[in-house]
Amino acid sequence: MMKSTLACLPCFVSQGLNVARMVTSDGRVQEQILREVLRRASQADLTQSPPQFGRSLHQWVRELTGQVDPYLAVKQESNRLALALLPVWRERLRTAANPRQTAVKMAIAGNVIDYGIKGDLTAAQIPAALENSFAGPFTGDVEEFFAAAERATEILFLADNAGELVFDRLLLELLPREKITVVVKGGPAINDALRADATVAGLDGWVAVTDTGCDGAGIVLETCSPEFQRRFARADLIIAKGQANFESLDGGGQNIFFLFKVKCAVVGRHIGQPVGTLVLHRNVPEAAELASAKIGKP
Repeated sequence: MMKSTLACLPCFVSQGLNVARMVTSDGRVQEQILREVLRRASQADLTQSPPQFGRSLHQWVRELTGQVDPYLAVKQESNRLALALLPVWRERLRTAANPRQTAVKMAIAGNVIDYGIKGDLTAAQIPAALENSFAGPFTGDVEEFFAAAERATEILFLADNAGELVFDRLLLELLPREKITVVVKGGPAINDALRADATVAGLDGWVAVTDTGCDGAGIVLETCSPEFQRRFARADLIIAKGQANFESLDGGGQNIFFLFKVKCAVVGRHIGQPVGTLVLHRNVPEAAELASAKIGKP
């Protein structure tokens, strides 16, 4: 798990201002939200991961405003735009010289649809943002990733944002989907995908879908449902989309492939990649490496 840093505090405040503007046009309420965010940021426990602070912030905003899902409209618009673009991206994948790498890059490129990092993102900006994201530098071992998926018996695919999930299908179609369970959030968490978004993306019924039982970005296991915790512990491969999943799960005890776009300098320094890089990064626990090394030895 990544810990928060002092450089995370301005991001927390910016995210608070963005959600304040999204939930209300009342300047007095916006000020109330921002002042409370400033107070909380000043007292933030920097040993926590950024998603842990973000969850408490968004829970409080929903309670204050009475809005159950402040990002519902932008999620629906993101889904609509992604579905409209999907045929073009599917054709690009069909004619790609390296379909596996292209599908991985497409899934990661979709990670740009993120209203937590870029709260002023507009629907009109999404198509160009996707293209720019896809054209960015890429790092990761694609063949290792697909080989691990073939070897695995139970795979959890941790989804990230609504809209992004539409492009994930292009990757899922190349993976052994009979082994895969797609995991969405159990309640509103910024613009993260919920079960309704999985249905719109055409995944519910096509592949197994479940949820975390939690309304927070990333995966903070102690806040997730017991059922999800059991599934997480049982899975022999986890595919985790998005920076928040990386921040909350990196360095843990599971065999995880992280697929995300580096969106801030803090994460960039942590993983050793510049901002804007599309990353396919494997986290292999030491115990799993030792066990693999012993296979076939007398």
